[in-house]
Amino acid sequence: MNETSPRSRYWLSPGIDVPAEEEVSVLSASPCALRGFYYDRNAGEAVFVPPADFMAESPLWRIDVLDDITADVQRTRTHALVAYFRECGMKRPSVPLSRHFEAFRAVCERAGIDVPDELEALLVLDHQFRCRRL
Repeated sequence: MNETSPRSRYWLSPGIDVPAEEEVSVLSASPCALRGFYYDRNAGEAVFVPPADFMAESPLWRIDVLDDITADVQRTRTHALVAYFRECGMKRPSVPLSRHFEAFRAVCERAGIDVPDELEALLVLDHQFRCRRL
């Protein structure tokens, strides 16, 4: 995603968004949906069971498609992490940002959530963007 990409309705700030429906049109004139993703809303667990037509494609094709999906899932995960950080930080807005980072990492660690090292830089940019908008 870049800043010329269409914004989804879930856009949070520059660089913090999920894939938008408009991005499907860049695939081809006839994009196909990939079945096989299942999740349990109550348990928060998910699995991907690749369908037979997917597995019938060449390994190189599957790698390419899975890499594209992985990138979009990662964008969506980063969006969720930023939204969660915002949610946690709103409880005590007077606390310095550095303390929020420490507390957020601790909360995520206890929950078994991996927080990538580069997230802190995104959170700083997101915070600066929101402060300028207020």
